[in-house]
Amino acid sequence: MKRLVIGVLCVGLCSGCTVRDSSTEDVVENKTEVITDLTESTLWSPETLKKGLTTVVEYDKIYNAYVNTEEDAKQAIIDYGIEQRTKYSNPDVENIELQMEKEFDILAVNLGEIDYQTATEIYDAFVYMYQTYPQMQGRLTNLTIGNLNMNYTALTTRKEFIINGEFGKIPFVVKREIVLGAAKFLRRDRLLESCREQVDYGYWPENANISSIVVHELGHQLLDIYVAKYYGFEGFYVTEENEDAYWKYSSDALKVNQYVVHMLLQKAYGQWLVNNEGSESEFRASISGYAEGIQLDGGISYTETVAEAVTDVYLNGENAAEASKMIVKELEKGLSGY
Repeated sequence: MKRLVIGVLCVGLCSGCTVRDSSTEDVVENKTEVITDLTESTLWSPETLKKGLTTVVEYDKIYNAYVNTEEDAKQAIIDYGIEQRTKYSNPDVENIELQMEKEFDILAVNLGEIDYQTATEIYDAFVYMYQTYPQMQGRLTNLTIGNLNMNYTALTTRKEFIINGEFGKIPFVVKREIVLGAAKFLRRDRLLESCREQVDYGYWPENANISSIVVHELGHQLLDIYVAKYYGFEGFYVTEENEDAYWKYSSDALKVNQYVVHMLLQKAYGQWLVNNEGSESEFRASISGYAEGIQLDGGISYTETVAEAVTDVYLNGENAAEASKMIVKELEKGLSGY
């Protein structure tokens, strides 16, 4: 009998993140999955795409065209989503996609081969976030499954979708999207196991689950709205009228030590110090290991702290860390009237 050994992969939440690696020597013996029932039917074929680690859905194409109006930009994103939907047949999940597009005013939702139960838990996360933060309505352009680097579970991104001859030349179209990693979301049991592992490590908040992974990404999206508001940019169609605001917003969003987000955290930290003692680093770490936001280059991604705080409050309510509640309170203040 042939044996195929697959090393366990940990879960990362966002581009540039570091993860607790369960393949280190002290745990590898107990954390290795062994498949012992390989037959000819498990050899690669197009059919295995439905069972494997990849999706037929594309999310990262960039097009070169002149887009005349915001309405044309909107229609282009919608059409791209419709094109992706022709690549797979998953009727029950497609009904959820269409419901999400309508209910949350998302231009394109493509969950692809994701199973129905996982799709409903993704939907539940959106219901919570959009009811709690109505400012999110109509801000996200895309929710999609995608073939991400194996280290990533999901990411929130803002990138150019239709350029005008060259990058940065106006007018151009951007997508503000959440991408769910196919290698993770197409393996439901393994994803749930990873949630349990990361909680045991203290890396994610207590009670983490599939919905909370999506809430974390929506926390990034909520923060993106906060930063965009600060610089006066909104939407997805960049023109001469909003170009200056867009580049200021874009520049700050790309930094590791983000200026606007750090200001928000400092306000929350000041409130936390009224009843607690500790450094700003200890303040962040009181939420979860991941909330510390430490990056491989030594910088700090404050957006991870905020996204984890939003997730902690979602999962644990009044039992969430005091730091999480302070951060969410400051975030809500900043979004008021938006």
